[in-house]
Amino acid sequence: MKQQYTFIVVEDVDLQRKYLVQLLQARLDLTLLAQFENAEDAFAYISDEEQANPDIIFLDVEMPEANAFSLLDAIKHNRGQTRVILTTAFSEYAIKGYDYDITSYLLKPIDETLLYRAIDKGIEELIYLETVVNAAPNVTDQAVTKGHLMIKEKGRWIKIDYEEILYCEGANVNVKVVTPGTSYLTRERVKNLEQQLPPDRFLRIHDSFIVNLNHVKSYAGNFSFVEVDGIAENQTQTLNIGPSYRERVQSRIEDFFGN
Repeated sequence: MKQQYTFIVVEDVDLQRKYLVQLLQARLDLTLLAQFENAEDAFAYISDEEQANPDIIFLDVEMPEANAFSLLDAIKHNRGQTRVILTTAFSEYAIKGYDYDITSYLLKPIDETLLYRAIDKGIEELIYLETVVNAAPNVTDQAVTKGHLMIKEKGRWIKIDYEEILYCEGANVNVKVVTPGTSYLTRERVKNLEQQLPPDRFLRIHDSFIVNLNHVKSYAGNFSFVEVDGIAENQTQTLNIGPSYRERVQSRIEDFFGN
């Protein structure tokens, strides 16, 4: 577990930015990387591959030119595991904020106790994400393979047993995890879920699809699609196999089914 967590502050009001930084620097487990007075400069910093992603972003909602949600939309592909704590004087943004998988929503003037509570929550989420992402690529033993996936949907954590998952379908940062009779929508990337799922059971077949091999009912002779069962009684779902994935999919499926 890390001993230091990095952060940046994005706040257009100079006095409020300095006050927030002062409160944050009083924490021995936090290290300031940078502070910005507008979303454009923050975007340039986060998009720079030579800069390390901050662990936490403290982000004002109302700013000139581009607001917090414009920034979050712009960085969604390289945000990684970074947690976001929104700060604002306007309570009406709270619901929209949670659509962006934020850690917390703080109203100005910032209360020190609530701020530190939000930081603790963000660190807990970072520890969890680091644990599942680092552990997943090394999943080999049967006990772990019989485990479960944890996803966050609308502010709540949901446990889904591996055997329940039929397939995952994703676009950008929204992934649908499909199980018999229901599905869950989480603000996640397909690549991140691929890393968390046991590779001996799940297979990426398309930019948008991960399939549970145990639920593959049939597949095309030219490996252009697979059919997944368990959607409903006597029903299957057809999932396309991406052209760039076909050679790898063919090898895995033939090995899995003993062809």
